[in-house]
Amino acid sequence: MEGKQYSECQIQNFEDSKLAVTEKDPIMRIKQPGDEIQEGMHGCEEKTTSDTKSWSTGFLMNMESTVAEIDCVSIGVSSNDIDLSVLHPDGSSLPIMASLSEADDEESESHTWKKLGFEPTLPICLKFEDVTYKVTVKGEKTPDANKYILHEITGLVHPGEVLALMGPSGGGKTTLLNLLSGRIKLDSGTITYNNQPYSKSLKWRIGFVLQDDVAFPHLTVKETLTYAALLRLPNTLTMQQKKERATCVISELGLERCQNTVVGGTFLRGISGGERKRVCIANEILLNPSLLLLDEPTSGLDSTTALQIVKMLRNIARSGKTVVTTIHQPSSRLFSKFDKLILLGKGSSLYFGKASDAMLYFSSMGCSPLIAMNPAEFLTDLANGNIKDKSVPSDLEDKFFPRNNSLDMKHGELSQVDVHEYLVEAYAVKEAKLGKTKLIKPLLIDAEPRMKARSSTMEWGATWWDQLSILFRRGLKERRHEYFSCIRITQVFSTAIVMGLLWWRSDASSPKGLQDQATICYMCFYLQSLQAGLLFFISVFWAFFPMFTAIFTFPQERVMLAKERSVGMYRLSAYLLARMISDLPLDLILPLVFLVIVYLMAGLKSTFTAFSLTMLTVFLSVVAAQGLGLTIGAAFMDVKKASTLASVIIMTSMLSGGFFIQKVPVFMSWVRYISFTYHTYRLLLKIHYGCSTSLDAESGSSCKSPFKGLRLDWDGMEVGTMVAMTVGYQILAYAFLRRMKLMTIN
Repeated sequence: MEGKQYSECQIQNFEDSKLAVTEKDPIMRIKQPGDEIQEGMHGCEEKTTSDTKSWSTGFLMNMESTVAEIDCVSIGVSSNDIDLSVLHPDGSSLPIMASLSEADDEESESHTWKKLGFEPTLPICLKFEDVTYKVTVKGEKTPDANKYILHEITGLVHPGEVLALMGPSGGGKTTLLNLLSGRIKLDSGTITYNNQPYSKSLKWRIGFVLQDDVAFPHLTVKETLTYAALLRLPNTLTMQQKKERATCVISELGLERCQNTVVGGTFLRGISGGERKRVCIANEILLNPSLLLLDEPTSGLDSTTALQIVKMLRNIARSGKTVVTTIHQPSSRLFSKFDKLILLGKGSSLYFGKASDAMLYFSSMGCSPLIAMNPAEFLTDLANGNIKDKSVPSDLEDKFFPRNNSLDMKHGELSQVDVHEYLVEAYAVKEAKLGKTKLIKPLLIDAEPRMKARSSTMEWGATWWDQLSILFRRGLKERRHEYFSCIRITQVFSTAIVMGLLWWRSDASSPKGLQDQATICYMCFYLQSLQAGLLFFISVFWAFFPMFTAIFTFPQERVMLAKERSVGMYRLSAYLLARMISDLPLDLILPLVFLVIVYLMAGLKSTFTAFSLTMLTVFLSVVAAQGLGLTIGAAFMDVKKASTLASVIIMTSMLSGGFFIQKVPVFMSWVRYISFTYHTYRLLLKIHYGCSTSLDAESGSSCKSPFKGLRLDWDGMEVGTMVAMTVGYQILAYAFLRRMKLMTIN
C-alpha cells in the first residue's frame, strides 16, 4: 500500500520534474504535434523563428531544427552548428554538435514527398483503447485456458507523426500491428480511424509492410514496382500514368541506381538488404496510403541503413500520413526520429507518450541508468524486467527487499516478474491520474464522407482481363528462370540421351525391333505379349517430372499470394488462369527437345504425323500432371505431405498404366481410368503401332493389334479423358486455394 502511494506521489511529480531536469540538462524542449492531449507541459517559454523540435532527455544525440531564443536555457548558436551538452550519470556533461544541414535536408525531402503528384492524402487519426487479444493454449482441457498476447493497450497517433512500438521479442508488437491493420479481430477494446470503426473502405487506405521481405527474386526492382502499380492503382489512371508513378516512387526512395537489378533472394544474389526493404515500402507507397504500418523495417540492417529507412518514414509522415512501426532495439539517433512511443512488455503497456519524454518518465519514478547507455537499450531492459545497472525505485526496494520473498538470493537482484509488475502498476497509476480520455484525445478530422466514397469508386485496380494480361507477362518473366535452370535442363537432356542409347536404332517394323522397344527389364519375360517399354517410360517420365515440380509451387508462393490477395491486388481466378496460360509455352520447350533427341537416337516411327501426335500426347500428359501437382500442393500447402501423397499417386498410376499388368480385378478397374499414365501410354501405342492402312476399314474388321488384349483403333476416349482431367484438376486447385486461409482483411 505504501509502495502504491509512493508511486502516485512520484507520478504526480513527473510533470514538475520535467522542468527541473531541463534546467539541469541544457537540451532544447519545444511543443510537438499532439502536445495538447497531454497534461503538465509547463515550464520554459520558447520563442522560435522557425518550426523547431528537440528532445528533453540527455541521452538523445540529435537535434532536428533551429532555436533562436529560449528563455530558461542558454545555448550558443553559430551559423552552422548548435553547441549542446548532455548529462552523464556521474554529473559531467558531454558536448554534442547537431548540424543544421541535416534538418534542412530532412525538411527539403519532406517537401519532395508532397510533390509526387499523388492525389491528396486522406488524413487518418488512429486511436486504440483497451485493446486485448488472447489465444487458447493448445493441449489444455479447460476452455478457460487462454494466454493473453495483449492486455488493455491504449494509444493515439495523428497524421504527420511516427509512432514506434518498442519492446523485446514476444512482447506483442506484431500482434498489435496486425490488429491495427484489421488483419485479425480483437477480443475486446476499440480501434477507430477518425473516430470510425474499421470498414472495407479503409482497405485501400492502409499500407502494411511485412517483417520479411516478400518479393519475386527474379524480377528487377523496376519490374516489381511497375507490375504492382499496374495491378493496384485505380482504373482512373492510364497505363502510362501508372508506370510514371512507379518511376517517381523509385526516384524518391533512392532506388534509381538498382532499378535494373534483380531483387534476389536466399539463393539468388540481388540488391542489398536496405534496398530490398525500400522496395517493399515502395510497394505500399505506390497506393498513397493514409496509414502506413511497418513490422520491424530495420531488422537485419546496419545502423546507418536503418537510420536512412527511419528518416524516409519520417519524411513520409511529414507529408500528411500516419506511420506506425515496430522496432526492436534502435540506436540513439534512430530513436530520436520517433514522435511517439509505446513500450510493450509481456503484452502489457509500460509507457505511452512522446518518445522524448520516456527517459524522463522512468527517471521521475527513480529508475535511471547508472552508466551511460542507449535510451532504447535502457527501455528494452526495463521491458524485460532487467534492473541491472539501473537505479532501483525506492518504493520497489522497500516493497520487496525487507521480505526477501521475491529476491534472487544468488545474484542479489529483484526478479524480472517483480520489476514487470511494478512498471505495469506504475503506468496504470499514471493513466488513472492523467485520465485516459485526455491522454488519447484525438484531433477532430471530418473525413467520413471521403472514406465512404473511396470504397464505391475503387474495388479493383485493374479489370479482370487486364489482371490476366499483366499476370501472364509477369509469370513468363519470373518462371522462365525456374524452367530453364541448369539442373532442370541437365536432367531432361541426360535422361533423353540415356534412353536414346538404350534403345539405339531399334527398328519398330521388325519383330526383333518391336521386342526391343517393348522390353525394359528381365522381369518382363512372363508377359504374354510384347510391350512398348520405351513409350511407357516416356509416359511415366512426363507424368512424374512435371507433377513433382508443380507440387512446390503454391507452398513456396503462399506468402506472396497471401500478401497480394490480402490487399486486393487481383482476383484468384485471374491469377490461376494466367499461371496456367503462361506455363504452356514453357512446358512445351523441354518436352520438344526431349522427343527430338529420343526420336533421332531410338528410331521411332519416322513420320511427321507420328512425331506431331506424339508431341501433342506428351504435352497433354504434362498439362494434366502439372494440374494434379498444383491441386495436391494447394490442398496441403506443405511440401512433405504433398510429396508423400504424390509418391503414392504416381506409383499407383504407373502400376495400373497397362505395362506391368493388363488385367486387373474388377473392383480395381476404376483406378486405370483416372490414371493419366494409362491414357498417355495407350495414345502412344495407337500412334506408333495402330492401323496404318485402310485395309481393315474396307473389310469392316477391327484394327489388329500386335499386343494381346489391347485394341489400337481410334475412338477418342483417351483424349477426352485427358482433357477432362486437365480441366478438373485446375478447378480443384482453385477450390483449395479459395479455402486457404489467406491474410485477408475482414
